Amino acid sequence: MARLNISLTNEVAKKIQQHSEEDSKTISSIITESVDLYFALRQTGLSKSQMIKLLRFQEMSKEMGSVPIPGVALDVIMNVALENSEEKTLELWCDGGRVLGELFKSTTPDINRLASDIKEYSSFVPVSKLELKNENGNVEFIVMGSGYSIGSAKVTAAGVKCFLEVYGVKNIKESISEGFVKLTGTVDNEKEQSRE
Repeated sequence: MARLNISLTNEVAKKIQQHSEEDSKTISSIITESVDLYFALRQTGLSKSQMIKLLRFQEMSKEMGSVPIPGVALDVIMNVALENSEEKTLELWCDGGRVLGELFKSTTPDINRLASDIKEYSSFVPVSKLELKNENGNVEFIVMGSGYSIGSAKVTAAGVKCFLEVYGVKNIKESISEGFVKLTGTVDNEKEQSRE
């Protein structure tokens, strides 16, 4: 086994010592595992912060009971549900949007930081564009590639609208077409900042 001298901050050295005792591992094994994880992340192209976001995204998906489903199948299911009961289907997606909004807001209470998080999360969701902007209280949320039909766009818009309402966005207007959803509204930035 090769030997290598490394320098660590006192804080990191203390954490390694503490966790080695808690986990019944050697300091060497913790450092080896950490370096292996670094190279695995590097090979996938993910940064540490992206990996942490991905884990958080997975936790939220689990909390919501989300399951992966092929986009074509979801599109068909949404249209069948809308034909059966449009009002109930949109209500259910709105409820899902509120739940997701509350989950996000529990760790990212500010809409401006949310815009940054959404930019980072966009690489984890199967859409071609996911973007939130807040310029002087004028909010714009765009989702492209959210299904293949007007029906899918309708349910996406319902979910996003209720998600944005959790963040205090008001006067929401929607623009939808096949595979495209754009919602605009206003938020009182001063109220949002005072909640932090």
